[in-house]
Amino acid sequence: MTATIDRTDRGPVRILTINNPEKRNAFSAGMAPALRTLLLEADRDPAVRAIVITGGASVFSSGHDLQEVLENPETAGDPEANAAFTLPAELGTPVIAAVNGAAYAAGFILALNCDLRIAGSNARFCAVGARIGLVPVGGQLSRLLNVVSYPAAFTMLSTASPVTAKAARDCGFVNEICDPADTLERAIGLAEEISEVSPAVVRAIKTGLRTTLTHGMAAGNALEPALAAVVRELPDGDEGVRSFLEKRPPQYPDAPLDLQDKLDKAGTPR
Repeated sequence: MTATIDRTDRGPVRILTINNPEKRNAFSAGMAPALRTLLLEADRDPAVRAIVITGGASVFSSGHDLQEVLENPETAGDPEANAAFTLPAELGTPVIAAVNGAAYAAGFILALNCDLRIAGSNARFCAVGARIGLVPVGGQLSRLLNVVSYPAAFTMLSTASPVTAKAARDCGFVNEICDPADTLERAIGLAEEISEVSPAVVRAIKTGLRTTLTHGMAAGNALEPALAAVVRELPDGDEGVRSFLEKRPPQYPDAPLDLQDKLDKAGTPR
């Protein structure tokens, strides 16, 4: 069986499935570049309002193919090789991880860099770097502190021990735990809920939160009116108010192709 990243759509939700079951969904050969390409394609498609990444019912991803790491050890810490795993945090489109089974190493990094995480009760998360003699990269020393407290982050990284779904939820890493058979549907349901609101506003929210986390509260406060001005030029606000007054669900248009560029420009610190 060929190791691939499968793509399917459920309305406005793009579903990307890690498919390498013979190696516990390890990223082999061209899988990481393929994931990066598919994520960028989804982010550039105005009809896609949310992305769900899953590995199926049994395992999310065990990380890099270790045989390939042994043959090319430099890839383990290579930013280019890991670009796919950190990319979800940089996109304007919200990304949800639907995690069953192991999310280890690069699989952990990928889940970490998603905006939200829905976990099956069988999920296990593990940052393996310290155990195999590699410095944790891909946001593990930075983004993780935006998700969990310092003690939780330090424990995850310094012990390199698996974290259960319950422990991950208790520390705020996981949003929700469900039966493994329901994980993907719960993630898709959340993605569909996000898809019902203004996609332009969702992109502005993600841009604003990312700027605040990167540059601090003052930068976030200064950015709010700039982002509001960008979105105010769109019909979303008018549709939102009209739908409320008319007591009907809003029908928001897809975000313009150049919207993210305008939001990013507004969010660039001066």
